[in-house]
Amino acid sequence: MKSSLKSAIVAAALAALALASTPTDASVNDIQRKLILGGSVVSAKAKTYTVGLRSSADGETFCGGSLVSPIHVLTSSQCAAKNIRWASIGSLHVSGSKDGEQIKVAAVMNHPNFSSNIDFSSDFTLLELDTPSSYKPVKLAGADDSDFKAGAAATAIGWGLTGENGAMSNELLSVDLTVLSDKECEQLVTIDSSMLCVKGVISKGACAGDTGGPLVVESTSNGRDILVGVVSWNKDKGCGQGPFYPGMYSRVSRARSWIDPIIGSSCFD
Repeated sequence: MKSSLKSAIVAAALAALALASTPTDASVNDIQRKLILGGSVVSAKAKTYTVGLRSSADGETFCGGSLVSPIHVLTSSQCAAKNIRWASIGSLHVSGSKDGEQIKVAAVMNHPNFSSNIDFSSDFTLLELDTPSSYKPVKLAGADDSDFKAGAAATAIGWGLTGENGAMSNELLSVDLTVLSDKECEQLVTIDSSMLCVKGVISKGACAGDTGGPLVVESTSNGRDILVGVVSWNKDKGCGQGPFYPGMYSRVSRARSWIDPIIGSSCFD
């Protein structure tokens, strides 16, 4: 009798241990969401218009940007509040100076309509470089928004967190996303005409550290990348949380009237 009772107690304990060690659906989903946000490493000599913003020449990148003229970088106004001193252009690495160009930032110009009080409306900043870059600038989206339509494939690029509780990526990553129509986006979040939405996908998308970086589409005529968005914000500040949480970008077409006179005054066009 005692032997049978002891065996029953041991069996019950083992069953409880097995149950405790078996992950629930909720815990599995939580683990999956903390994995890499669907990115892949960018090939050498690709996307060389991508810029990492730093406080020192070989320091760690804290924001992204895009080379839009030999001496101008387009980024987010949120990044302008940080200590931007250097632009690392054409590098695959989040820090160091083994590749690409590291150029001092000479001036910072925020979009005059930027407001952090209206969910980052007109979230654009132009940086002027101390010397011109030798890399080819990315093509800007046309002011008429004719370069893409809702449902178009787009690519976000950056060194940002590889999960909500993850670390910055050591290598430049890109992730493929889908552009939402304004109508679809308005059902999920409040936007204005300066914003562009991409579809939220579990474990895919831009995250902290990607702010200011490029969202590009591929030209149907020549395959060249076209800059259509600047990484701005995520609904509820989350990353890769699924279809009810779109990724928010600043719509480059709406800033052309501000960008063009500034970069057009350069003798390097």
